[in-house]
Amino acid sequence: MNLRTLIALGFMAAICIPSTVHADSVDARCDIYPAGEDHSSVVIPCTFSQYQGNIYIDRSDGIKHVLKATGVRPGNFIDEKGHAAYRQSGLGDRGVIFRFRNESIFLYWDASSLSVLKTKTAEKP
Repeated sequence: MNLRTLIALGFMAAICIPSTVHADSVDARCDIYPAGEDHSSVVIPCTFSQYQGNIYIDRSDGIKHVLKATGVRPGNFIDEKGHAAYRQSGLGDRGVIFRFRNESIFLYWDASSLSVLKTKTAEKP
Protein backbone atom coordinates (compact mmCIF):
# COMPACT_ATOMS: atom_id res chain seq x y z
CA MET A 1 0.00 0.00 0.00
CA ASN A 2 1.34 3.40 -0.86
CA LEU A 3 1.22 6.54 1.27
CA ARG A 4 -1.62 8.10 -0.73
CA THR A 5 -3.84 5.03 -0.11
CA LEU A 6 -3.06 5.03 3.62
CA ILE A 7 -3.96 8.72 3.90
CA ALA A 8 -7.21 8.16 1.99
CA LEU A 9 -8.15 5.21 4.24
CA GLY A 10 -7.36 7.23 7.36
CA PHE A 11 -9.49 10.12 6.14
CA MET A 12 -12.41 7.80 5.33
CA ALA A 13 -12.16 6.13 8.74
CA ALA A 14 -12.23 9.53 10.46
CA ILE A 15 -15.39 10.48 8.59
CA CYS A 16 -17.16 7.17 9.20
CA ILE A 17 -16.41 6.89 12.93
CA PRO A 18 -18.90 8.97 14.90
CA SER A 19 -17.41 11.68 17.02
CA THR A 20 -17.94 11.81 20.75
CA VAL A 21 -21.24 13.39 21.71
CA HIS A 22 -21.05 15.61 24.77
CA ALA A 23 -23.92 16.05 27.18
CA ASP A 24 -25.27 19.46 27.99
CA SER A 25 -23.78 20.36 31.37
CA VAL A 26 -23.65 23.32 33.69
CA ASP A 27 -21.87 24.17 36.91
CA ALA A 28 -24.47 24.57 39.64
CA ARG A 29 -25.02 24.82 43.39
CA CYS A 30 -26.47 21.85 45.28
CA ASP A 31 -28.19 22.36 48.62
CA ILE A 32 -28.46 18.92 50.25
CA TYR A 33 -31.41 18.28 52.57
CA PRO A 34 -31.63 15.04 54.58
CA ALA A 35 -35.00 13.32 54.04
CA GLY A 36 -37.72 14.98 56.10
CA GLU A 37 -35.59 18.00 57.08
CA ASP A 38 -36.36 21.61 56.24
CA HIS A 39 -32.76 22.87 56.57
CA SER A 40 -29.92 21.94 54.26
CA SER A 41 -27.06 19.98 55.77
CA VAL A 42 -24.53 21.25 53.22
CA VAL A 43 -24.26 23.62 50.26
CA ILE A 44 -21.71 22.49 47.67
CA PRO A 45 -20.71 22.98 44.03
CA CYS A 46 -22.02 20.39 41.61
CA THR A 47 -22.31 19.77 37.90
CA PHE A 48 -25.62 18.99 36.24
CA SER A 49 -25.63 17.11 32.93
CA GLN A 50 -28.40 15.72 30.78
CA TYR A 51 -27.97 13.27 27.93
CA GLN A 52 -30.62 11.26 26.08
CA GLY A 53 -33.17 11.77 28.86
CA ASN A 54 -30.79 10.68 31.62
CA ILE A 55 -29.59 13.09 34.29
CA TYR A 56 -26.18 13.17 35.92
CA ILE A 57 -25.39 15.15 39.08
CA ASP A 58 -21.72 15.18 39.98
CA ARG A 59 -21.27 16.63 43.47
CA SER A 60 -18.02 18.12 44.78
CA ASP A 61 -18.19 15.77 47.78
CA GLY A 62 -17.52 12.85 45.42
CA ILE A 63 -21.10 11.57 45.18
CA LYS A 64 -22.43 11.02 41.66
CA HIS A 65 -26.09 10.54 40.89
CA VAL A 66 -27.12 8.82 37.67
CA LEU A 67 -30.84 9.10 36.99
CA LYS A 68 -32.43 7.06 34.24
CA ALA A 69 -35.88 8.07 33.07
CA THR A 70 -38.60 5.54 33.79
CA GLY A 71 -42.31 5.22 33.15
CA VAL A 72 -44.47 7.47 31.04
CA ARG A 73 -44.67 10.45 33.40
CA PRO A 74 -41.93 13.06 33.09
CA GLY A 75 -39.79 13.55 36.18
CA ASN A 76 -39.74 9.90 37.28
CA PHE A 77 -36.33 8.28 37.46
CA ILE A 78 -34.42 5.30 38.81
CA ASP A 79 -31.16 6.21 40.54
CA GLU A 80 -27.82 4.39 40.37
CA LYS A 81 -28.90 2.16 43.30
CA GLY A 82 -32.20 1.15 41.69
CA HIS A 83 -34.35 3.37 43.91
CA ALA A 84 -37.07 5.72 42.72
CA ALA A 85 -36.08 9.38 42.34
CA TYR A 86 -38.20 12.33 41.31
CA ARG A 87 -37.62 15.70 39.66
CA GLN A 88 -39.90 18.44 40.98
CA SER A 89 -40.51 22.08 40.27
CA GLY A 90 -40.61 24.60 43.07
CA LEU A 91 -37.58 26.78 42.37
CA GLY A 92 -39.00 28.45 39.27
CA ASP A 93 -36.35 29.39 36.74
CA ARG A 94 -33.68 29.36 39.47
CA GLY A 95 -33.31 25.58 39.53
CA VAL A 96 -34.89 22.19 40.09
CA ILE A 97 -35.49 19.82 43.01
CA PHE A 98 -34.54 16.14 43.01
CA ARG A 99 -36.05 13.84 45.65
CA PHE A 100 -34.12 10.70 46.56
CA ARG A 101 -34.75 7.99 49.11
CA ASN A 102 -32.55 9.54 51.83
CA GLU A 103 -32.16 13.16 50.75
CA SER A 104 -33.31 15.95 48.49
CA ILE A 105 -31.13 18.12 46.29
CA PHE A 106 -32.17 21.68 45.57
CA LEU A 107 -30.08 22.35 42.47
CA TYR A 108 -29.63 26.02 41.56
CA TRP A 109 -28.38 27.03 38.11
CA ASP A 110 -26.54 30.06 39.51
CA ALA A 111 -23.52 28.90 41.50
CA SER A 112 -22.09 32.40 42.03
CA SER A 113 -23.19 32.44 45.69
CA LEU A 114 -20.64 29.67 46.35
CA SER A 115 -17.77 32.09 45.73
CA VAL A 116 -19.34 34.50 48.26
CA LEU A 117 -19.53 31.68 50.82
CA LYS A 118 -15.86 30.76 50.20
CA THR A 119 -14.82 34.40 50.65
CA LYS A 120 -16.74 34.76 53.93
CA THR A 121 -15.30 31.49 55.24
CA ALA A 122 -11.76 32.54 54.32
CA GLU A 123 -12.21 35.88 56.15
CA LYS A 124 -13.11 34.24 59.49
CA PRO A 125 -10.24 34.32 62.07
